[in-house]
Formats: sequence, C-alpha cells, structure tokens
Amino acid sequence: MVLNKLAKLELNEPSPENATNAGGGSVIIIGIDFGTTFSGVAYTWSTKGDKVQVITSWDVDNYSSSNEEKTPTALSFLGGNNVDWGYSVPKEADQVKWFKLLLLDEKDLPEEVKTSSRILEARSYLKKHNKTPIEAIAVYLRCLWDHCIQRIAESVSKTLVNYSKFHVVMTLPAIWPDYARSRMREAVNLAGILGPRTAGETELTFLSEPEAGAIATFADMEGRQDIKTGDIFVVVDCGGGGLCGAVFVDEAFIDMLKHKMQPKKWDMLSPETRQRLIHDEWEHGIKQNFDTKSNKTWSFNLPWECLEPEERITAVSLPKVTFTPKEIATVFNPVIDKINDLILRQAAAVKKKHAVYPKYIILVGGFGRCKYLFEKVKVMKDQLLSEKIEVLQARGADPWTAICRGAVFHASALRGTGSSIKVEARISRASYGIGVSRVWDPTKHLDKDRYWCYLKEKWLAKNQMEWFLLEGEDISTKKPLKRWFYRTFSPHDTSTVLKEDVYLTTVFPPPDRNVPPVQLLCSITWDAVINISSLPRHTNSSGRVYYQLDYEIEMACSGSSIDFAVIYKGKRQGSKNVAVKYSTR
Repeated sequence: MVLNKLAKLELNEPSPENATNAGGGSVIIIGIDFGTTFSGVAYTWSTKGDKVQVITSWDVDNYSSSNEEKTPTALSFLGGNNVDWGYSVPKEADQVKWFKLLLLDEKDLPEEVKTSSRILEARSYLKKHNKTPIEAIAVYLRCLWDHCIQRIAESVSKTLVNYSKFHVVMTLPAIWPDYARSRMREAVNLAGILGPRTAGETELTFLSEPEAGAIATFADMEGRQDIKTGDIFVVVDCGGGGLCGAVFVDEAFIDMLKHKMQPKKWDMLSPETRQRLIHDEWEHGIKQNFDTKSNKTWSFNLPWECLEPEERITAVSLPKVTFTPKEIATVFNPVIDKINDLILRQAAAVKKKHAVYPKYIILVGGFGRCKYLFEKVKVMKDQLLSEKIEVLQARGADPWTAICRGAVFHASALRGTGSSIKVEARISRASYGIGVSRVWDPTKHLDKDRYWCYLKEKWLAKNQMEWFLLEGEDISTKKPLKRWFYRTFSPHDTSTVLKEDVYLTTVFPPPDRNVPPVQLLCSITWDAVINISSLPRHTNSSGRVYYQLDYEIEMACSGSSIDFAVIYKGKRQGSKNVAVKYSTR
C-alpha cells in the first residue's frame, strides 16, 4: 500500500502551551499496530516523547521468538476464558489467523481475499467457537494490552502507569471503509482498553497505517544533513493488510504448494501440520531469503501424513517438494507489480504537482524488509522513473515496527512533546456532507423532492446534499471545517433533541441529491438543553409563530479519525449532550 498523502518534514520546536503537563498529570502514549499477520506495540510518556520503546519479551511456546519486536496475530481458544495468543500458540495447535480482515463486510474484501483458504478457515474457526470477528479481535487485543501494560509497568514503574492518563493510537489500513473504524472502536472497548481508571479517561484516536509509517520514517531521518525543507518522499507501507500486502504472497505460495502436492494430499494434512509446514519452510525460510541474485532451487520434505497407507509401506524416505527460482518469483511478482504500479502513480503525481520526482522511495512494513521486493523496486525505478531517485530499505526491526512507532510519534507531536515531525496536510479520500433542504428551483431540483414548508411559507427541495469536504481536497489538521445549520420549532414543541446524519461518497463529483452511492457515515445527536421560547422568534405572513435555532457542525480530521462537534453561540457543546454513532453497514 503506498502512502496517498505527501507528508512535509518540519523541524520546529515543540510549543510549551501544547505540553502534556497541563493539570499536573503525565500521559503514556501507546501505539498499537494490530496487523493481519503480526501485531506490534510501542509507547512513550509525556516527559520522554522523543524516546519511543517497542514492546518485546512475549509469552512464547518457542523461546527463540520471545524478544521479537512483534507477535503473531493468532488465537487459539482453549475453552472457557482460556486462550493462547501470539507466540504462545503452539505451531501444531488449532488456531485462527487473518481474523482482522473479517472486520470488513464481504463485499468490501478484494476478490482474491474472499476466496482465500485462510479467510474461509478463519470464518469456520470463529463459527465453531461461537465468536464474532469483533469478539475475537477484542479477545486478542485484551491479551496484547494486558501484556503490554505489564511490560510498561516493569520498565517505567507501576506508580507512573497507575497515575498517568493513557492516550491510545490504533492504526488502520488507509483503504478501509469508515464503518471498520467504528467496529474497531467497539472491539477496543470490549477489550477493556477504555475501561475506567483513577488517572482519568483513556483517549483513543485512529491513524492510517501508511501515515504512521511515514511519520516514523521521517523521525528516523530527522537531523540528517541530506534532508531539507521541501524534500519529497514516497513512503511505501508493505504490510499485511492492504491490497498489496504480504498476505497475498503467502496465499500464492500456499496455492502453489497445494498444486505441487496435489490438492488431495494437502487435504490429508491436519490444520496443525499445515501451520507448522508454512511457518518453518515458507515464513522463516524461502520468504525471508529469496532474491534475484541466487539461482538456488528450494526444496523441503513433506510429512508422512500426505501419503496413503499403502504408499507409506513402500516409501523409503519422506516425500519432497521442489521449487525453482522462476516458480518462487511468480509467487512474489503479482504483488510486487501492484506495489510498483502504485509507486509509479505516486511519483507521477509528485512530478505533476511539484515538477520534480520524489527524492526517496522508502519501504516500510513487514514485507518492506523483503530482499526481492527491494531489488524489483530498484529495477522499476531505473527503467521507468529516474536514476536519481534512491530506494531506501532500513535494516533490522525499524521497517517492521514503523507503524506502531509512528503512531506514538504522531500523538506525541500533537501534544507538543517529543518529535517535531507533523503531517501538515492530508488528501481526502472521499466527500463528506449532510443532507439538507434547499429553496425549490425547478431548473435544479426534481418534482418528487418538492414540498411546502408551512412555517417558512416556501417550496423546498428535500434530499439535497451540503458537502463539507470534497474528495481530493487538502485536510488541514489545524483548521476544522464548519457549516451553519438551523432548525425551526413551533410553540408547541417540547423537545430540542436534534439529529444530523453525516454522509460520504467516493463518487466524484459528489451527487447533489442524497441517493446511492451516497452512504451514511454517522449520526450526531444533540440533546440541546434550551428553552424554546428563548430562541429568536419569527412570525410568518399567515400569523404562524415559530422559533429558530442556529448552530454549527464542525468536522476535524486527524490521521484516520474524523471527529464531529456541535457549536452553539460560539461554544462547543459537551460530550454529555452530544453523541456520535458511526454506521456499521
């Protein structure tokens, strides 16, 4: 997945008025990269915003993995409330993976994911254990959270943890629909992450994975002499959940292995044996070490299980499967071709807007460490772009942990502590608006939308849209978008509870009418504790008396979070009177 926003590097001193110490309390910032295949967590605290720590020391079944910077996104339900998770799941255990993707409606999954054996197995596993995707994610997040809080306490002290507020930043794929954020929020709540604490309410925000990766990358590069104001980069998040993620490489290899073994023999293997085979031979073997410089042929033994009883009698050795370099390349190439295509489009967009190509193409995410990917991107760059562009691939754990570290840097910068790297502008991926009525205009409106307003004594057109923000426009994190609205009340009305529905569409230009493909994003309910008779009074020509309530709705964007507020007489209305409920359709 390629970052579809250009982040500008700024080297500013944190402003004291934005420091976290207001009220005398400290804040622990926790960034959670809940991934399709692996998950990672990083943290810092308000006085050490530039010192980001990554959680390790996982509970493991195999001690060799205990100090990895991320842990598998895997669950094994043992009965009751007992589960194994992450590295503590034995390789031979019946387990579920890929369940993050089940948060999406099936219609929003790519075709190659819908039919994936891993998705089908994940659905079957959760059904067998009577768990919804949200519940399974909540179970995993609770395990992950408990482990991380324990590790943080061991590092900074229980006292600091107990008396610090928490600011949690969850990352999500940039391409995911908005309802997924609402479902993830529900899972986070079920996991107990937002539970009551003596230190105060836990703050939860969302950030897109590619943006988090970009922020971490810029933070890692801060202070370098070759980086200056105006430099442009393309940051490529090659993680596990995007349309070009490593999960599709995994799936392609499994399909090839099935074909070589013959589907019948693959079906003879138990789920535990399949897990062990993929883990040992692919994930920690071929996948990590394959490159274009070697003509090595890859082979490994298959288990006895794939043999019929009569074959076992005559066999003198374990059966073997072999892959040529060309065959392995066909596993990687479809995904890498998509990545290269996205990089090309991003570079072309930069060239068109700024008259120069980006200075660097930077690979992050788990798949971003792949040797073969690095080589293929370099070849594409030399052939189709410019030799002056450099492709960068950090070594070690940095590209793997970029997402969770970037989430922490993001929140820390917003609070005025730690890194001064900030994303100044984002490009909207959809149009957002509210349904309104407009004065009837026969040249613009349909007859079926016309209705008579007895209070205003005008023909109005219903089902019209007022768009806050158009797809492709810059979103400033410093300037929330506002629109004025009004509601009328008769003297007999007793309730001032108001509800506004917010809609979105990815069709451009967005429709003028509130009809498909316009979709409901969320509903804002405002319990306005206002005496109706105190509102401005109006009398129409028929002598009807009515009162008018004028107010503003504000939309503020930060990362993957879209926050709404109601403003009345210049004052933001409190959360006790305003509720925002996101659609999960």
